[in-house]
Amino acid sequence: MALPQDTRYINDVLTFTRDAIRPDLIDGFFNSNALFARLYSRGKVVIQGGDEIHQAIMYDKVPGGWYTGLGPFSTTTKETNTKIRFTWKQAYREITLPGIDVFKNSGPHKIFDLVASKVTNARMSIADDVGTELYNDGTDATKITGLRLATSNTGTYGGIARGAGAIADAVEGNVDTTGGAITLPMINEFQGTASAGGAEKPDLLLTTRALWDAVWARVQPKQYYQNPTAQDLANVGFDAININGAALVADSHCPSGFMFGLNTKYVEFVIGEGYDFYIRGPFPLHNQDGFTSQVILYCEMVLQAPRLTFQSSGLTA
Repeated sequence: MALPQDTRYINDVLTFTRDAIRPDLIDGFFNSNALFARLYSRGKVVIQGGDEIHQAIMYDKVPGGWYTGLGPFSTTTKETNTKIRFTWKQAYREITLPGIDVFKNSGPHKIFDLVASKVTNARMSIADDVGTELYNDGTDATKITGLRLATSNTGTYGGIARGAGAIADAVEGNVDTTGGAITLPMINEFQGTASAGGAEKPDLLLTTRALWDAVWARVQPKQYYQNPTAQDLANVGFDAININGAALVADSHCPSGFMFGLNTKYVEFVIGEGYDFYIRGPFPLHNQDGFTSQVILYCEMVLQAPRLTFQSSGLTA
């Protein structure tokens, strides 16, 4: 795709007249990023160092039961806790500029700060990269662990193989692949599978714009609109539909036909201290007239209670 060209004839007017350039830079590229916005604003946890990220989880009950009189009591020792483990994930975007361009973009002729605009672009690019990979299936171990793996009931999560047994059950999400046209009773059923007796349930539902629009059309007669607990998302421009106290939000990164339900009380976006969109550089280029920098993020997403999540696929409007 070619950039716009200025082919105007430099006449008297253009020789002595400046163009009317608006003093603001508009985003013409990045889409909505609802899950990243929620995690970064409310689920961010900064950790100082460490080889891996470990999260302790409880997977079973201690021994006990009913008794009469003096007992007897059980004195059996039973393991009830373990850890899920994650490696740090690293994302970067690079900024390289010729020295002459930096010089030209200085003094009274500067309209925008070229370097600052590139740094902003780099940060937004990383946020967009993370927003996309937050939904991945865990195939690429170098990337952040995405929801298709984290909320699944198969595969390995946090070093624990899902399958039979109490430990495996503790890291299994609730998966529905039935598909079909999205309905409110269907969403209610999804939420129920990811609830612990109603006390703990998903508070954030994520889906595509097409499915969100379909739900919006169905809830209009009942006005299930604008979830009061989703103010952080509303502040950055996301509309939320209130369904059983959960905010349903459209995320452009969500894969087609999917809906995810999260209890964000148990979701952490872990960031390495000092590497929260850290700007590295600028460094002069060897044997060249220019500079290079990197914006770097160390991070990982950790679901502390996958059993309180759900994923549904094959959904249609």
